[in-house]
Amino acid sequence: MGRARVRAAATAPALVAVGAFAVVVAVALGVLSVNSTALALVVGIAVLLAGVAARDFTIIPVLAVPATLVLTRVGSALSVSDIVLALASVVCLLALRGRGAAVLLPIVWAGVFYLATAIPTQILNPYSANGVEWIHEVFLVLGSLIVGFIVGRADRARVAVTLYVLGCVGIGLVTIAVSLVTFAQIHTFQPVYLTDLNKNTIGGMLGITAVIAFARPVWLQWSPGWSWLIVIVTSLGVLAAQSRQGLVGEIVGILIVSVRARPQTGRRVRIVWLAAIPGIAWVMSELTSQLASDNQFNSAHQRVDWYAQAFDIWLKSPIFGVGMRWWYTDRFAGQYESFQPPNAELEVLTTVGVFGLIGFLVLFAVAGWYLWKMDPVYGTVGFAVVATRFTQAQFDLYWVAGQASLLWIVVGICYGVRELDRDRRARGEPVPWEQAALLKRQRSAARRPGLRPGHPLPGPRVGASRQA
Repeated sequence: MGRARVRAAATAPALVAVGAFAVVVAVALGVLSVNSTALALVVGIAVLLAGVAARDFTIIPVLAVPATLVLTRVGSALSVSDIVLALASVVCLLALRGRGAAVLLPIVWAGVFYLATAIPTQILNPYSANGVEWIHEVFLVLGSLIVGFIVGRADRARVAVTLYVLGCVGIGLVTIAVSLVTFAQIHTFQPVYLTDLNKNTIGGMLGITAVIAFARPVWLQWSPGWSWLIVIVTSLGVLAAQSRQGLVGEIVGILIVSVRARPQTGRRVRIVWLAAIPGIAWVMSELTSQLASDNQFNSAHQRVDWYAQAFDIWLKSPIFGVGMRWWYTDRFAGQYESFQPPNAELEVLTTVGVFGLIGFLVLFAVAGWYLWKMDPVYGTVGFAVVATRFTQAQFDLYWVAGQASLLWIVVGICYGVRELDRDRRARGEPVPWEQAALLKRQRSAARRPGLRPGHPLPGPRVGASRQA
């Protein structure tokens, strides 16, 4: 009884402080909601996540992965995904020390190089949207890499990626349902637009999810049945949304995965090469039909016009560009309509010029090189996701909140999981996914008739001795 009183007396000041802080926060949020609902929402999210981080700091980085799907705007410049990513980046920076993050340095330096090549346009085009976007891209590239690394290194990759995939499966099912309902009403399939998600955003999200599920990294410990279900649902979602660039990007990513033997079986899945043919045929048919149409406002004709206008705008400052987010300003009012160039290279050329495009391409080249050289157990899915997003961006916007960060989050996760497994092996600890693979092979061998005791187990040895 006496100990309980002493404990209560010791915790009372802390409880009072927490209570007082809660009252202050509540009053502040009430005042902010009257003047600015968006700002009140930002502060509320920040306070909530800060409280969660006090319990387990890895929760915020984990939530940053599925949060890439939440593109709801908070004000005109940022989305919910941006806010969560920024908070997660700060948390992860504080947690990096002693976690082997030096392995990320080649890609981090490539990201720094790109951001450095974008500095001249900040000096030559001093307006607020330009500076805001540069800071935004710091988090989309460098922040995402660090967040992904911490998620993988803290053994949270399976949880984070599964949450993201579940969100995409939900989006895919809703997209399919909306498409079928529309067909039942007007007897023709139409592109699907959901709240805050247009057809190409849906296609980009679901296409990358299909690639991750098809790759089925062994360290995610997903069953083949679950992985194939994800591939089917998300692929149907891409088709239902009628996102041509999403489908092309997905096909490229899946073909890259199929080139390499699966660590689980040592085999390559070649049947997808045949499955890709009808997808490419549909895209070409749709594109040809739109270009031959008299409708000058369909997506194909509109893109051709935007390509030409983007080229004209680039020529106004070919070396350093006219500034980031120039389409948010009235700098070209009366000359060109307001549009964001639907191609990664044209977008970069107009914003940061040839100088910045060199940095942009170096970033992708360095990332691709190191991911391809990495042990396929970890690097294949990262390389495929980067290639998928880069392909999608040849036909649509690249710098989109959420989608522009997810590929670098996945890259960071690949490095983080690899370092976690290396550390476990160095300490002589078992690697869970290797144990699961070994147990599965043992069970498979036990079911085979005529296998003698002590006979070597069939199947490849998964990644246990590989070091990238």
